[in-house]
Amino acid sequence: MVQKYKRIRLNKSKMKFKLTTIKIYLVNKISYLIIKSLSFKKNNYSLLIKLYQYIYINTKFNIKFNKNIINDNHISVELLKENQNIKIISLIFSHNILNNITTMKRSKECLNHWIPLLIKLSSKTKKKIIINLNCGDKGSSDYLSMDSKKNTNLIPDLYSLNAAKKINKKLPKISFEEFKKIWLIKESKMYWRGGTTGDSYKNIKELNKLKRIEICKRFRESKDIDIKISRITQNDTNKEKIKKYLIQEKIFGKEVSENKFINYKYYPDIPGNSLAWGTITKYLGGSLIFKAEVGKHLYYYNLLKEWIHYIPVNNDFSDLEEKLIWSEKNQTKSLEIAYSGYIIILEYLKNIDNHINLTNKFVCSRILICRSCSNLRYNTRCSTNNVIV
Repeated sequence: MVQKYKRIRLNKSKMKFKLTTIKIYLVNKISYLIIKSLSFKKNNYSLLIKLYQYIYINTKFNIKFNKNIINDNHISVELLKENQNIKIISLIFSHNILNNITTMKRSKECLNHWIPLLIKLSSKTKKKIIINLNCGDKGSSDYLSMDSKKNTNLIPDLYSLNAAKKINKKLPKISFEEFKKIWLIKESKMYWRGGTTGDSYKNIKELNKLKRIEICKRFRESKDIDIKISRITQNDTNKEKIKKYLIQEKIFGKEVSENKFINYKYYPDIPGNSLAWGTITKYLGGSLIFKAEVGKHLYYYNLLKEWIHYIPVNNDFSDLEEKLIWSEKNQTKSLEIAYSGYIIILEYLKNIDNHINLTNKFVCSRILICRSCSNLRYNTRCSTNNVIV
């Protein structure tokens, strides 16, 4: 009888999970169609956000637009528990967001991850809570941000959240020996493709001021460093003219899929508008990352240490070739660093819920990796006591 009851409960849980998954899929599909087909106005964007009510039945969503909030990336959230069952989430956006379709899309994508956390938080308190969030590339010091000059107001970035969603948490990590076999057959070349981000530009002269253009030009004659622009963005001038110039300068390449980067051993973490959020997938792909200290932070940078998880380079990447030559001559050490980077990022993504606390008290466990067995421990030592901190 007890077993039968347990089976019934389990089946109900599975059914509830399936229904929620279907609801999320349908809401996301409808949201996509709204974004694609409608010219955005206040009512349309409000409708987009209120669709969450069909997923989270016991939660009311209030949408407000405030002209006093200047930055269109800022979202102020008010959490209130109406009674034992009903929760109220008020989302207050900048009025300026209605003029920026890119920010509307970004905010919606962020809220897909944040809303479940906000609901969970509202369940734990009877008091009204106000949380200020920034969904932009550049962040701000007085809002919880995904990219910031300070490392005290950070939350995991959107690329990390998306990558974590795709990872099977029960999937075991690749052993060092397996990783070694894969890594040694990769091509011994540094490979990078990216867009003309960093700032908007009206002409070739302004384009040449972009950091990414400078780096591409510096290494265009190198046989072992293949760094090229593959996407033209943020241009206030003729796109074909820009492309023709980049081809002429030998720094334009075709856009490639994410799988392409797996074929190469080395990857430079080159910032654009913000820090390069997409680099996190390169750690997972087993690349050895070359990273500069640029005075800004992503959340997971708190977990990384130079010469343990990545190779440090100068801010302007001027010593990139020198560090690449070192890596080629020191393959054993390079392999260890690449593997440590893979392990730390994999564990971070598998346990990302432990790293998100929207009350501005960040949960960042002290992660230790054992040199001997590569086991990862939270606040504990491995039996061998050989630990990389």
